[in-house]
Amino acid sequence: MGGLARRAALFDNVKAARENTFMVDAGNLFGLRRDAERRQTDFLLEYTDQLGYEVFGVGPNDLNYGLDYLRQAEKDHGFVFTNANLAIGDGSPDDLFPPYVVREFAGLKIGYVSVVSPRYPIITMTARADNYTAESPRDALDRVLPELREKADLIVLLAQMPSSQIRQMLTDMGPGTGIDICIEGRDPRQYRRVNRLNGDVILVAANNEGKYIGQLDMVVTKDGDVQDAQVTIHALDNGSPEVDAIREAVDAFEASNKEQVGKIQSFDHERIKGASTERFLGVHKCARCHTDEALKFSDSAHAEAFASLKAKGQDRNPECVTCHVVGFDYVNGYDQVADAEVAGREALTNVQCEACHGYGTQHARDGAWSAAAKESCATCHDEANSPDFDYETYWAKIAH
Repeated sequence: MGGLARRAALFDNVKAARENTFMVDAGNLFGLRRDAERRQTDFLLEYTDQLGYEVFGVGPNDLNYGLDYLRQAEKDHGFVFTNANLAIGDGSPDDLFPPYVVREFAGLKIGYVSVVSPRYPIITMTARADNYTAESPRDALDRVLPELREKADLIVLLAQMPSSQIRQMLTDMGPGTGIDICIEGRDPRQYRRVNRLNGDVILVAANNEGKYIGQLDMVVTKDGDVQDAQVTIHALDNGSPEVDAIREAVDAFEASNKEQVGKIQSFDHERIKGASTERFLGVHKCARCHTDEALKFSDSAHAEAFASLKAKGQDRNPECVTCHVVGFDYVNGYDQVADAEVAGREALTNVQCEACHGYGTQHARDGAWSAAAKESCATCHDEANSPDFDYETYWAKIAH
């Protein structure tokens, strides 16, 4: 969080030097699916409120704590999130977020539109299990851009997509899309010069866990024609100026939450999933009937998942353990300080059968267990922990 005070100082300096400055974020403002990260996000939102962002795109992380959390952030801090291709189930994307936002600035009407790649699953840590779906970004833009062009002089695309997919999509769309600027919000890269695609779209990126800020200076006509542009990448390193008040607030937060942020102690945490009437049975009971599958498991990296944590000294770190055991967030799941009345709970190490299929006491023979298992992969194989995850490739390693 040290970058927050540096970010604030940089924004103050840039706005003081340039009269017409607007700030946007392509998304993934919120933290990871951990209670400690949520507390940290609460703090970050309070001070991000002071920085003056015009609009935020939506990234997968922004729904980590559920839609209600995001809506409350909008209400409490006046944030505006936009997205054109996310929906819940078969619903319309327009029902979830405004597909675009138009703001008038320095005599120009600026339109912001955001899309997210379907390859990034939307999973929340709340009990509410919304089925988020993502329309093709290209289809969403084809649907939204004609209307937005009528309302905006300058159009900014906020893209939560791999860089290669962004370039391919814009190339396929061809010149004349109406998009003037595309802010890449995903791959850890920075563009230190003006990149133009199709001759008319300026690509900018300043990504890597908040360590950089990208600045795009433009000369724009009253009709929205970008006549000149220059890029500056600011590294938020230890030598960067800071806003003292924010630095002090960050230090105080970290001091008061040192037992919570990156905690490596108690496993006695709130279990937000499952039911007290259900039990995890363990791989040895599964093996009584599913012999071949159990043998396949024994030869897989999943069977060594907990040992890999021990080798790194992280087997007492709940932030890591959650994805290396069975049922960490479930009632009667893994607990290193297990309730003595819950037999076997301390033995649920490694990514056993029930880590994917669910409670053994809910065993089903109608195919539902297999379907649920496939969806479970993305819970741990997310962008942060498994950026190269591809279901078909990974499934081949454990197919059974």
